[in-house]
Formats: sequence, structure tokens, C-alpha cells
Amino acid sequence: PEELNFFISGGFAGMLGWTIAMPFDVPKTNVQSRWDTKVVGSYFPQMKVIVRERGILGLYNGLGPTLVRAFPANAALFLGVEMGKRFFDDTVWKN
Repeated sequence: PEELNFFISGGFAGMLGWTIAMPFDVPKTNVQSRWDTKVVGSYFPQMKVIVRERGILGLYNGLGPTLVRAFPANAALFLGVEMGKRFFDDTVWKN
């Protein structure tokens, strides 16, 4: 069914999106969670520190739980948008 396609496509799209975004999210989270850093100008130096101390995979720290959360959240979002679009196309904007 088409609804299952929307659901699965949304879930995998969300997982792919977070996989791409994660290396940029980890340094941001580190900067935001520290009390002794200035927010402006701390992002790229923090990214360098992570790579130097943990390697490139350190930028993917926490990816597993993020992907577990991303699949159902984005799957439901895609399904909701597509079902809403279908509803409005069939009822509200019907010629």
C-alpha cells in the first residue's frame, strides 16, 4: 500500500538526514552544554578537538540512539504530510 511506502520512505529519509547532520550536531551540542565556552566562534575549534581526541568517528557519537528516534518520528511526519495532502486534494481543493 502507498501509506506503507510513505511511512518507510520517511523513516529512512530521516535516518539519512541525521547521518549527514550528525558530524555538525555533535560539536554544537558540546558547545551548548559547556558553561565555560563562548557560543560565538567555538564551533569549528570544538570540531577540531573532537577529531583530534576521538578521531573522525567521534563526530558520530550518539548516532545509534539518534537513528532509533529518527525512524519513527520522520516516518510519522512523512505519513501525516502525505495523508493531509491527500485529504485536502480530495476534499478541500477538489475542482
